[in-house]
Amino acid sequence: MFFLIASTVMALTLGVVGMVALVTGRVALPWLRNSVGRPGIWGGGVMLLAAGVAAARVMPFEADMSLILGGLVLVGLSQVLGRPGARQAK
Repeated sequence: MFFLIASTVMALTLGVVGMVALVTGRVALPWLRNSVGRPGIWGGGVMLLAAGVAAARVMPFEADMSLILGGLVLVGLSQVLGRPGARQAK
């Protein structure tokens, strides 16, 4: 029962934070704002993570891990890619 409640809270939290990032174009978590170059990509990745966490009990392992790994890839890309319009120092 504890893991059901914990995973539901985590999925809802990730979903809300991801949706805020998608809608506003700004990361709601203050400690991540400077490291995220593309908040839209980050929000999409977090939404995939939320879907993977929420569906962990009802989906097969392979499908669930595909959602989680896809979300992690998008979150990583959002931090590696620079801000749009920012010039790279040569």
